[in-house]
Amino acid sequence: MNPTLQKLRQIAQDSTLSAEDNFIRRRELHASCSELAAPLVRAFRDVEGEFVRISVLSRIWPDDYDRRDDRVAGLLITWIGPESAPQGLKLAVPNGSLTFEVMLKRDGSAVFACVRDTLGQRPAIMDFANRDDWLEFFYKSIADLVEL
Repeated sequence: MNPTLQKLRQIAQDSTLSAEDNFIRRRELHASCSELAAPLVRAFRDVEGEFVRISVLSRIWPDDYDRRDDRVAGLLITWIGPESAPQGLKLAVPNGSLTFEVMLKRDGSAVFACVRDTLGQRPAIMDFANRDDWLEFFYKSIADLVEL
């Protein structure tokens, strides 16, 4: 076999191995983010059946709040990542949304992020140094929404 064909086969093989390695690496990163976000997911699932304050619902959906789900589960816009192993969630809140997500930096350290997206304004991004502070902010945010 000539050297050019040998080189092309080597590149193709390396490319295939690299794609498989990237897929495995992404799956491992997602699993570790999901594991770090597990307490947040459990906390949400603990309160998803609770009632949301009517005043909050009417500020989120002023035109049809009475036809919306009045439980915390109705505020969930989406899970971040697959629903079977989420790494965060996005909630509808008055005047926008609130996102809680675990991300990993290139060095492998975790970032516990919260993004408050207010309609028509620049999103407010908060990064927490540890999971406890991040969860505490989640609890405070939910406490403002829930009818206790």
